[in-house]
Parts: sequence; C-alpha cells; structure tokens
Amino acid sequence: MKNSIRYAVLAAFAAQPLAVNAFTPDDYMAWFNANQSAQPQFVDGDVITYDKADLIRPFTPAEYQDIQIFEGMEVKIKDAGDLTPGEAYQKATEQFAGTATIAADGALENYTAGRPFDPATFKPGKEDGQKMAWNWNFRWQLAGLSVGEVHWVWVRKGGEHSGHEVMSESGGKYKPFYQGGGSFERVLTGPYRRVMFSHRSDLPESNYKVNNGEGFAKGTEFREYTGFTSPFDIAGTAFLILRYDDPRKSDDSWAYIPSLRRVRRISVEVKSDSLLGTDHTLEDFYCFNGRPLEHEWEYVGTARTLAVARSRNANAVYYGPNGWAMLDDWALRTVDVVKQIPKRTSHPYSLKFLHIDRVTGECYHANAFDKAGQLWKIWQLSKLWSEDPQVQEQVTEWKAKPTPPGTRFSLFQSINVIDIQNNRGTLVPTRGIAAPATDLDEVKKILDVNFLTEGR
Repeated sequence: MKNSIRYAVLAAFAAQPLAVNAFTPDDYMAWFNANQSAQPQFVDGDVITYDKADLIRPFTPAEYQDIQIFEGMEVKIKDAGDLTPGEAYQKATEQFAGTATIAADGALENYTAGRPFDPATFKPGKEDGQKMAWNWNFRWQLAGLSVGEVHWVWVRKGGEHSGHEVMSESGGKYKPFYQGGGSFERVLTGPYRRVMFSHRSDLPESNYKVNNGEGFAKGTEFREYTGFTSPFDIAGTAFLILRYDDPRKSDDSWAYIPSLRRVRRISVEVKSDSLLGTDHTLEDFYCFNGRPLEHEWEYVGTARTLAVARSRNANAVYYGPNGWAMLDDWALRTVDVVKQIPKRTSHPYSLKFLHIDRVTGECYHANAFDKAGQLWKIWQLSKLWSEDPQVQEQVTEWKAKPTPPGTRFSLFQSINVIDIQNNRGTLVPTRGIAAPATDLDEVKKILDVNFLTEGR
C-alpha cells in the first residue's frame, strides 16, 4: 500500500505539464530527486500506451516527456541484456585500476587505458565530477566510428513532411524512417569518421597506441572528420578536429568552405556555435565532444531512465506529432548524471546535464540551459549493439565497413536535439555505421588536413 501511494505521488509530480519558459535546473533536479525513490510498475515486454503514460513519467526526464508522451504513443519495454564492454577494455580497466589521478587543474594524469575511475565510489560534488568527465572521455570506443551517410534533418514543430523530396528519394527508401508529423525545412547529408589513436585498450602490444604513437599518430588522442555532400549550396564543406593526447593542449580544428576554396582554422568559439544552421554544435556530438578542461564538472548522482540502449531497428525510426520521438524498444538503465558548466563566458550554455550509462559509458539524454537559466535544448540518443544482426545489416544495405565480432560496443544510431525555444529539432540518424579496425594508410588519406580540399 505504501509503495502504491508513493508511486502515485511521484507520478503526479512527473505528470505536471512542462512550462517551457519556466523550466530551470531546479525543476530538473526536482525530477531527479523524485526518480531516486521511484519504483517501476512495468515489466519486460509491456507496451506503454497513452492511457498508461504515468507509468513511465518517473523514468523519463521531465523535459523529454512532452516528446515521448502523446496520444498514439507506443513505448515497448525491453531489457537490453548484457552490455558490458569488450574484453580488452575490461582487462585494461582491471590492470590499471587505481593508477589514474586528477591534477590540481583537473587534467587527467597517469592514465594508460580502460575506465580511469570506478563510478561506484563517486559522491556528489566537483571532485568526482571531474572523474566522471574523464570516464566519459575515455569510455569504450575501440578504434572509433565510420559512418557512410548521416542525415541532418531540420524538423519544425507542426505541419507534415510527406511532400518533401527526401520522402521520395531513392525510390522512397527513407520514407519508413520518418513517420509522424513535423515539417522538414532542410536535409543535409554527408559522411563522418572518427579514429582513436591513443589509450587504445585493444592495442597492448603497441603501448596502447596506434603505430606505437609514432608518425601520423604522434601525440594524438583522436581525429574526427565531418563532411557534407548535399544540398548543393554546402556540398564539399568539411570539418576536421585534431584532439591532442595532452589534455592541456587545445585542439587543432579546420574547416573547408567551398565558396572560399580554402581551408581555415576554426576557433574554440566556432565549435560551440550552430553547425551550418542546425541545432547541433561540433561540441555537442555524442552529448559532449569538447575538451574536459574547458568546463567545470559536478557529479550529481545516479538515476534510472528509459533509453534506446539496444535498438530493435537497423535504422532509427521516428514518429509522433512532430516526428521527434523514437519508435523502438526502451530499456530501464542506471545512468550517472553529471553537470557540465562551461568556463568560457562566451559559451552559449550556462550548464548542461548528461545521462551516462553506468555499464557502457554511453550518453542517452542531455539538456542545456541558456544564460538566463531557462531550458533551451534537449538531446536524446539511440544506440545499436555491435553484436546484433542490425549492425550486419549496415554492411549489406549501406555498404558499411565490417565491425569485428566480439567488439561489444554501443554504436550511436541517432543523436536528436530539440530546440524548444525555437520549436525545431535536428534529427541526426546514421546509416552505414561501423566500428572498423584501423587501417593507418586509409586513415591518413581521410583525416589529414590536406584531404579537405582533395577532389573538390
């Protein structure tokens, strides 16, 4: 009886409508605090429809509920199973446990490979917030990611998109992915590649580094390429980021702008600006893709949230009144919540909360607040599990590179951001995604600054 009463109170709190212009970090923390004692009233296999939506409110971040919950909703509860990272990462975590340290300026030191710190020991506060930031930075990523085709779909609230050209493109092959409402304003397309060079748990024989840390890999944590092939007015635009292994050294970043026919260096400010008019920034990739030392971090605690941790679909499927929701399996996951506070006063966000899976280290939800402390953006990410046949479908249907069996890696299937102040979302599904082995000769051709202008 007591549990029933407690659940009813929690559901009543969570069911309060989201007042966009009044939702603050305190409102988020009210949901977080209520989540601590919430008990799930659903089981594996349940399909939650609108009349039962109160069952999932305590486990759906308050700011995301207006997207997830609507008449016609269908949230299938499906346990994600064992998502422990690859054996190499687990072995490195055990081997180097207790060796990593945090310097006075927040930099990670004495780190080799694996998960730097044990989150089971974390307590709320800035000290463990810094540790959580480095755990995020060095989550299991194997060699990185390769994506043949990324869609960046601008979806305005209201209206419909059946007449947009993408719905009939290539014989209508994209039509099943974009269900529901919402009007499409623009669709960008292009490839993506990220390669990890150091702290590689899978490379103990070469000092946990690609090519033993020599040549092209010297002093490098990762290189990342984001390109655009359409529409015509931005075709050929590309961005390249070089993250150094020295945590105190700023990134080298470049952009190729076809209209200028030249490569230009980009500043740290550009990486937190809107990316080609989308609602994303380069720093928002994965939930956070910036340098940890450019932000302060505060560990908040753990929560249990529903997430697309192991998609049943080979490709992201959107539905709902505005086409922003995910039609998929939702698993109840334990997440570590960390608060990101930019140090730079010119940064557009005042703070951001990230939800990071305790087991995989991947992010499922995030939110950002503007300088006035009002909710601005909401992120939701869906994941593919490397061992599932859906990843093999990427190879056959989208000509992806093979992902080695036994990788045990969460590949991001989509990263979707909703700008609630602008009533628009940018959906970013990935197709032809893989976590391929590193071919250094190939990588040199793609991730070198000289490549940005080749063939343009």
